[in-house]
Formats: sequence, structure tokens, C-alpha cells
Amino acid sequence: MNTQVRRLPVDEGSAHPHKVAGYVRSAWRALAVLETVAEAPAGLALREIVQALELPPSSAHGLLVTLTEAGYLRREPSTLRYRLGPRLGKLFQAFQAQTDIVALAAPVMDRLRQATGATVSLTVRQDDQVVFVDKRAADGQVQIVNPVGTRLPAHATGCGKAMLAALPDSTWEALYPQEALSQCTPYTLGSRAALRRALAAARQRGYAFDEQESELGVWAAAAAIRDVQGRPAGALSVFMPLFRVTRRQRSEWGQLVRKAAGEVSAALGYAGAAVPTGRRAPALKKTEIPL
Repeated sequence: MNTQVRRLPVDEGSAHPHKVAGYVRSAWRALAVLETVAEAPAGLALREIVQALELPPSSAHGLLVTLTEAGYLRREPSTLRYRLGPRLGKLFQAFQAQTDIVALAAPVMDRLRQATGATVSLTVRQDDQVVFVDKRAADGQVQIVNPVGTRLPAHATGCGKAMLAALPDSTWEALYPQEALSQCTPYTLGSRAALRRALAAARQRGYAFDEQESELGVWAAAAAIRDVQGRPAGALSVFMPLFRVTRRQRSEWGQLVRKAAGEVSAALGYAGAAVPTGRRAPALKKTEIPL
């Protein structure tokens, strides 16, 4: 097997944690071992871990014994290869239990509202509907009214389409067994074929639009928030009256909401790219969100 060499950030001249007060080198090495084993679905032998991390064999062996005894690794008796252990599953469950998407999204929503002056909402999906779970009201007297607890058809909203676009085709298609879709306004997508095209565009951009589809006169841009496994955990949206939205704002706010959703995704443990492959977010000056 060709194991890619991963240099520990503890080498001389490194700008990484060994320069931080209280840094413990052995702890950092143990974490590096866990990350390296996690990247190898077939597991790794001692010599492969030594090669990948450039550790002395005696140090690597001691770390492996310790992590195995603690349950963070397990050693296959037949192959002598190391894999992740059951204790990590318990940590993951605890991480999920302690992760509150509303609390994590709150400061990001505040900054997004400040940057755009628009109404900002956090939604989650329940089957083929979206539920509004948090909101920041827009500046000024013109308000978009979707109070917390509001339910809307997912295919009729930007936030719903953003979350559906983050699902495998087979999953969202199962939610819409009929070709005809219910309509909230004359602009709502009326067929599975139209929805499929909209989701493909949303995947390409990294965000989705609501073009008067949930309510006449209302425009929105939305992006999905992903959990540690890459599944859509919710979505952030910015809403404005259609007459106030300029062509430039459509693109800028779409990218702002994508960036904001990416920050919440990272807080949930998602390690994927925030910007779709081959596309670079432009420098947004006056409306840049200080993420």
C-alpha cells in the first residue's frame, strides 16, 4: 500500500501547536495517529503508521498500545492492522448530543443580517416540508413574516431546495412520488422535472433561490447546513421584498449565505469544501460578512 507521508506539526521550525503554551507533544502525536488510521478504511499496520507519521517505531508502538487499551483503536488479530475503536463511536454520539444548531447558527445569523439588512431565517427539513426554527428580522419597516414554527413545502422555498439538493437523488425523489407538485403561488415549481432542474442548478451554485415561489413579492437565497456526515441538517436563508433586490445582490447574497452556512457546517463537524469545485467565491467588499 502506498501510504502518504503526513509530517507531524511538531517538527523543528513548525508554526503549529508546539509553540503554544501548555502544548503536549505526546497528546498531539496520539491525535495524529487517530486521524491517520481514520483515513485508511482497510486499517493500517504499525510500519505504515510509522512511515506515514515519521515516528520512531518504539514511540508509535507505545501510542498504539495505549489507544487500543483505551478503546480508541482496535487491532485485528488476523492481519495485525489497526482500525478505529468503539470508544470513538461514544464520543461521536456525545458530540451530536451536545451540538445545538440554533445556538451555533445564532452569531452567524446576526452577522448575516447586519451585512445584508435582510431577514435571516434558520430552517430544518421534516420530510417534504421546512420548519422555521429561528429568525432575525430585517432592518426598516418592510418585514418578511415567517414566524418561528411556520411550515412550508420544501420545493416551494429556497431553503427547502437547498436542503433537497444536498440529498441523493433517490432520497428526494422518494419524497415526491408524483410528477405534479403542489403550488403556493403561480411561480412555484409545478413538476418533479422542474424541481430536478432547480436542484441541479442549486448544487452547481452552492445555494438556491426562492423567486416568489412561497409568497408573492418575496425573494430569498438559501444554502444548506451540513452535519459531520455531510447530510443536510438545516439551511440559512436571506429574505427581501422582490422590488428591493438588485441583480448584483442576487449573486452577492447567494454567496454570502453559502459562506455563512459553511461556517455553521464547520461548527457541526463537516469538513467538506464550502465552495463548489471549480468555483471561487469573489471578494465581496461592502457586503462581506466577517466570518
